[in-house]
Amino acid sequence: MNIDDKKREPRTEKTIKQKIASAQMRLNRLKTKEKSLSKSAETRLKIILGAEVAKAVGCKVEEVDKELILGLILQSSNISIEDKAKLKLRGKRYLEDMVGRQK
Repeated sequence: MNIDDKKREPRTEKTIKQKIASAQMRLNRLKTKEKSLSKSAETRLKIILGAEVAKAVGCKVEEVDKELILGLILQSSNISIEDKAKLKLRGKRYLEDMVGRQK
């Protein structure tokens, strides 16, 4: 044995509890990362929706009449199933025709 070997402490093996705690910490970090990524994806979809609404009403996002849009959405609960289907089809066609739209 040389001098360096004497200075080193023997390597201790982790106990099962330590291994479980370490794995739990890694799992928690991954869950946090996943949550952050899904929140980012949701935020991106909200931003796109806002931009599409603004484009549909023909103005900039900051100029959208929120009260009018919300009123229209709330009013939609009072229309017939057939009218909802017609409006949905109209919206679908509009989105398909939208230039530069990200899906």
